[in-house]
Amino acid sequence: MRDAFAKWAEAERGRFSLLLPVAMGAAILVYFALPAEPPPWLGITLPILSLIALAAGWRHPYWRFAAALALAASLGFARAEWRTAAQPPLITIPSGPIGLSGTIARIDLLPGARRLTLAHPSLDGAAPLPRTIRLRLRGTDATPLSVGEAVRAYAMLFPPDRPAYPGGWDQGRQDFFAGLAASGFALGDVSITAPAPPGALAAWLQNLRAGIALRILRVLPVSTGSIAVTLLTGDEQAIPAAEHDNFIAAGLAHILAVAGLHAGIVMGLFFSATRFLLTRHERLALRLPVKPLAAAAALLGGAAYAALTGAHLPILRSLAMASLVTLGVFMGRRAISFRGLAIAATLIMLVTPEAVLGVSFQMSFSAVLALIAGFAAVQHAMARFHAASSRAGSFAMHGAALAYTSLLAGGASMPFAAYQFQQVQPYWIPANLLAVPLTALWILPLGLLALALMPLGLQALALLPMARGIAIILWVTARIATWPAAMLRIQPMPSLAILLIAAGLIWLCIWRGTPRFAGLVLMLAGLAVYAAARPPDILVSPGAELIAIRAAPRIFLISRGKPQSYTLAQWAPVWAGTPLTPARCTQNTCRLGAVLFALSPPPGGCGDVVVAVSPEPLRGACGNTPVIDRLSVYRNGATAAWITGRSLTLLTDRAVQGARPWVVFYPK
Repeated sequence: MRDAFAKWAEAERGRFSLLLPVAMGAAILVYFALPAEPPPWLGITLPILSLIALAAGWRHPYWRFAAALALAASLGFARAEWRTAAQPPLITIPSGPIGLSGTIARIDLLPGARRLTLAHPSLDGAAPLPRTIRLRLRGTDATPLSVGEAVRAYAMLFPPDRPAYPGGWDQGRQDFFAGLAASGFALGDVSITAPAPPGALAAWLQNLRAGIALRILRVLPVSTGSIAVTLLTGDEQAIPAAEHDNFIAAGLAHILAVAGLHAGIVMGLFFSATRFLLTRHERLALRLPVKPLAAAAALLGGAAYAALTGAHLPILRSLAMASLVTLGVFMGRRAISFRGLAIAATLIMLVTPEAVLGVSFQMSFSAVLALIAGFAAVQHAMARFHAASSRAGSFAMHGAALAYTSLLAGGASMPFAAYQFQQVQPYWIPANLLAVPLTALWILPLGLLALALMPLGLQALALLPMARGIAIILWVTARIATWPAAMLRIQPMPSLAILLIAAGLIWLCIWRGTPRFAGLVLMLAGLAVYAAARPPDILVSPGAELIAIRAAPRIFLISRGKPQSYTLAQWAPVWAGTPLTPARCTQNTCRLGAVLFALSPPPGGCGDVVVAVSPEPLRGACGNTPVIDRLSVYRNGATAAWITGRSLTLLTDRAVQGARPWVVFYPK
């Protein structure tokens, strides 16, 4: 047994280091899963102990590897703890109209309106806050605004929404690490109180993006112009909702999210153009290091594109990976490798450990991991085919390679998209077969040409043909969105299921030998856990405005006042798309299966039911019967319940989130 393990370890030499970022990411997930903040000394003690263990066992390969894994894990845990501690604390946002002032840090174009991100905001003249505030302006507000200007307005502000159900999307955590305090809308027109200071690079970049967007929308209609604005400035807020939904249904949402695909295309264009120009002159081609110079130009072009599109975390993560690829070309090493992917993932986790929880990190790295492993598995067969094939065969092979690329990238990232968004797009392969080459070879090259022509006022020469390519993609997405089951709603995936699938994917991809197929077993186990998951029988929203009760075969929805669209959208996939039937009680109480719904405390008690649910406080009217009412959700957040016979299982948002720095305070 020991000899067999030694032979396997020798055969997998060089691959064990790939487990170091896996250990780091796993420790980061452990940190975010804790119910309470760990003591500060833990983030210092764990790395020190791991370093001591590494030094003590350096001469023993197995001990050294185990200690290295422990060190990577402790660094990930410590970095997540330090990152959280460095964030400004949450701020209590007052209710009602309030005077708001601040400095414009960002201007987003929305359909029919604008949205400002205000830095150093002040509420009613109080001291500036350490967090930013997003403010949606009225559609009729035509005040000319620039980044860096100080403004004032009366507004209604709201803290981040609590999760719509236990384990649901945590907007509060995302806003906490984004430095956001609140969002809201202006009650009147905004007024400028001070001009922008001269010479600020960030303000110059923001105003440059706004100017590019305005020039594009003067030439192109919103339908195609909003897509062009997204690709060239990174701002996708102006895209009409119907078009955005069609992109999602067609599996092309990644086209609108400026990240790895776009950075790779831009850097590839700069690399190819630079190499082409330097090889046009024979003396230059012979005397200059053409390939390294082209790689350097690609790096500069990618960095400029990242800065122009806002330098958001997704594109910075992607630029880090693309930079490693280009540096590999520069140094004469393999352009794409597992080691480069591991380095990029490690750097990103050390800078922004919370990225591990995000869909961008999960989808992009799973896709690249599958692409590297998938093409490594067929490289010899592809090489033999290329050597023996004709021109027509080579063309067919390019088409097959493109389909294989879409299959690998889409298939590997689909479980993470399903986990994050509770939806699956089955037609992603045909959509990507057209959209990706069209974006890479037509739309983005013309977009970069339009940017170059803007100082001359000739951008229309490139924008008009660019719009034709965008119109083709819009036509494709609109058609695919009408196909049967173009958007499959699935119920939320348990965390254990996606962890097993992720572990299985990593295990399958990083090893060379037969034991790698054990990863398929892990992935099947994850699917089994998901299939066994049972949706709740009762859901109550954080404010008890919405209540859903399952009474087979229907799911009844009871709303108090106007239904909340955000909560309803979050609830839609909980029962895998089963429609919610509106229910109205003709009396003070109504019984739905084993559940009693009460509009107010029933004077005669709650009777023989498993649980009572009410949008109002029941105040002990049900005796020993368990109660989910307005008071309980006020204390514990959204609540889910499962009924099995006469037993009841409750899960609250408070129990899931715990007491963490990004969780809005729950009363005792």
